Amino acid sequence: MTRITLILSVLMTMLAFGWSCQKPLSTSADTQKKTTTTGTPEFHQRGGLPNFFRKVNQGKEVNVAYIGGSITEASDGWRSLTFNYLRLNYPHTSFNEINATIGGTGSNLGVFRMDRDVLALKPDLVFVEFAVNDFGRTTQQLYQSMEGIVRKTWKAYPNTDICFVYTLAENVLPDLVNGMYQPSAKAMEIIADYYKIPSIHMGVEVARLYKEGSLIFTGKPEENPGKIVFTTDKTHPLSKSGHPVYASVVRKYLDEMASVSGNQPHTLPKPFVADNWETAQLISIPETTPSAHWQKLPADHELVKSFSKFMPALYRAIAPDAVLRVRFTGTTLGFYDIVGPRSGLLEVTLDGEKKEFQRFDAYAHYNRKSSFYLEGLSDGPHEVTVRVLGTAFDKAAILQKRNINIDDPGRYAENGWYLSNLLVVGKITTLQLD
Repeated sequence: MTRITLILSVLMTMLAFGWSCQKPLSTSADTQKKTTTTGTPEFHQRGGLPNFFRKVNQGKEVNVAYIGGSITEASDGWRSLTFNYLRLNYPHTSFNEINATIGGTGSNLGVFRMDRDVLALKPDLVFVEFAVNDFGRTTQQLYQSMEGIVRKTWKAYPNTDICFVYTLAENVLPDLVNGMYQPSAKAMEIIADYYKIPSIHMGVEVARLYKEGSLIFTGKPEENPGKIVFTTDKTHPLSKSGHPVYASVVRKYLDEMASVSGNQPHTLPKPFVADNWETAQLISIPETTPSAHWQKLPADHELVKSFSKFMPALYRAIAPDAVLRVRFTGTTLGFYDIVGPRSGLLEVTLDGEKKEFQRFDAYAHYNRKSSFYLEGLSDGPHEVTVRVLGTAFDKAAILQKRNINIDDPGRYAENGWYLSNLLVVGKITTLQLD
């Protein structure tokens, strides 16, 4: 696509949503929240984005980062719509996009990825979106990971601004309809308020439209003429009708925050939770630990080619004899791996206690980046052994939970493990592949 074609395409999209290319109007600098007719706040300005808009107004090169799950990963979604809006609304500024999104992952992986996937690229603004994928995690776990993201960012770049954005799935729609944030967004708001980070709940507008009857949350567009059909799968917005709703909300409050700019470095107060994950590290497998039961995949391997952006190195553990041994001091050890047709069962021994982990689920008919954790540990020395069992199990029955049939049994014959990195809150003292 040529540059002219791209610009025309984006202009047509923006005009279709009624977006203007004029500079935003000035608004009151002390605006703290905006409440819709449902009574639910969809925006808290707090400290705003002063450093970001200062660089924008100066016409300097600006880096905008997005870290989140599949809703933000969508190629024709709210991320691309808002980024293109910034490009066209501020034509004197050169914008670079940092797309650090990975579908199906939450802030518990995001905090480990911040250094390599976001901060290494020197962002001026970071949008953080994990409310849907963090569903089911405890409030304390959310405090740990979300505060870790904030403190990592401001330790590295005090002038980088952050904006929390919240999305929704059908299971939490009743909360918003009844005037409440879902539990994950509530916990994130505590961190946002503590650090004076602006936040936007894109789902409030969805709930308002749903409540007034102009939006169908889950359905088929062809069966609902005259209605906004938000999604067909209860979670992921449609590019033609769902994502524009999200993007219009973000655009509205970007315009509002644009009135406040200046050099305002962020200072880090005392941590909100002492055991937050600001020291989270993503650890590479050393090249000096070869083993007959482990294979570093070559650059031309299909998985390496597919996942090299976020997983530069991948190791295949050959069942049933592959073993990973780790000694570390800290509170958390995680594993950044791939779940897919070839995945199998792991036996994890933590400080002498064995537990089995199944790295295969109802979505494993395709390969995807994933992670799992040994967390909530006492802050001290721990010994972990991971053994790849190679035991056969009924993958067909697991896939049938989502009506997926195995059409090529050979794709599922292996029961191994594909590992990229270790994730640690603490310090690894020994790492050995056997």
